[in-house]
Amino acid sequence: MIYIISLIVAGGVLALDLVTKSLAEAHAFNFVVIPELLKFELAYNTGAAFSFLGDFKWAIPLFIAFTIIVLLAIIAFFVVTLIKKRKPSKWFFIALSLAFSGALGNMIDRIAFSKVRDFIYLFYNTDIFPAIFNVADIALVVGLIMVVVYLLFLDKDAILKKPQGKDGDGNDKN
Repeated sequence: MIYIISLIVAGGVLALDLVTKSLAEAHAFNFVVIPELLKFELAYNTGAAFSFLGDFKWAIPLFIAFTIIVLLAIIAFFVVTLIKKRKPSKWFFIALSLAFSGALGNMIDRIAFSKVRDFIYLFYNTDIFPAIFNVADIALVVGLIMVVVYLLFLDKDAILKKPQGKDGDGNDKN
């Protein structure tokens, strides 16, 4: 069942991302939602986050290649889990689905347009560092945060999880 839910989440987020980007471009979004906090304004990003490496022609193929490797790794994880009939963590699968759809949404933009369409603009006209992003960026960041939380705290072998039956120093409580 979690495999179907994961597909629905990934497909839904990808669809929402592509539709909102298309609407932003078709209507040349530029309107304020909440003064100085949130506005929708279409912008193009040829780099990674905050236009990192955006001035280099070789950056787009590099981002596409890296994204393909990550997407294939996520697909491989899902397939191996399915084949080995392991009981998957719902939290972890949803996290990977969000990260997958976010990465795929931006990769589609890079392949189709050689740039990513962003339109959600936070903290514009303020002294706070402004950020402009899209639905794919939100899904990718939320998914990666969920992966980190899972690996640190929720997994049975979590890095920061206290062992059962022991105190914080690793000694038996008895």
